[in-house]
Amino acid sequence: MARTTTDRFRVVTGSINALQLCGVYLLDAGAPPRVADAEVIPFRELGALARSVPYYAMEPKDDDVAAYRAIVEGIFSTRPVVPAPYGLIFRSRDSLLTWMELHYVTLVDAVRFLEERVMARVRVTPGLSTSSWATREISKVGHDLEVTAFDSFRVLKKHAVAFVAIDRDDNNPLTIDGAEGAFLLEREQWNAFSAVVKDEQRRLPDLRIEQSGPWPPYDFVKLEFGG
Repeated sequence: MARTTTDRFRVVTGSINALQLCGVYLLDAGAPPRVADAEVIPFRELGALARSVPYYAMEPKDDDVAAYRAIVEGIFSTRPVVPAPYGLIFRSRDSLLTWMELHYVTLVDAVRFLEERVMARVRVTPGLSTSSWATREISKVGHDLEVTAFDSFRVLKKHAVAFVAIDRDDNNPLTIDGAEGAFLLEREQWNAFSAVVKDEQRRLPDLRIEQSGPWPPYDFVKLEFGG
C-alpha cells in the first residue's frame, strides 16, 4: 500500500481562492491530459491536478464529489494517478508546490507503484430471497455475514496485490448491511479476478457478491496528516 505523510495543513474558514488537490501523476513526453475543470501544476516529473475552490473546509456535497471524481477518473483513464483524499485544500499554488517538493520522492514512488494496477471493490450482502438469513437474530446475522464475507475475501486476496476492508458508515458493526473490501489488482488480471468472484458467488448462493470497477486506487493511497 502506498502512503505518504505530510505536515498538518490547517484549513480555516474564508473566501480566499484556493486549490483542491485531486491527484498526482507523472508527467511524460506525450501530450498533456485534458481533464475538464482541472489545472495541471507541474513540479519536476510530477503533475498535480487541482481545481479552484474557496478556502474553507469542504463538505462532501454531491456536485463537488462528482467533480473531484471526474478529474481523478479522467486522468486514470490514460495513466496511473495517486488520488488525494477528498477535500484536501491548499491556500495557494506556492503552498502546493512546497508540499510537492517536500514529498517529491515518496509521491513519485507511489505513482510508479500504481502503474498498470487498478482497484476493484467487492460487496457481500445477504441474498434478498434467503429466508435462512432473514429469520435469525440481527446480531447473529451480522456476525455470520462478517465471518462468511471475510472468508470469501481471503480467497480473493490470493489473486490481488493488496487488500483493505472498507469501514462501515454506521456505528454498529453487526448490522446486516453487508461487508465490503477493496482489492488492488494488476490490470491484466482483472478478468481472472472477476472469474474468481463469480466462483465465490456460486460457492455461496445464499449471499450476493458484487464486484465494481476498475477504479482508481482510492482506498490504497492515503495522505496522512501528522503533527
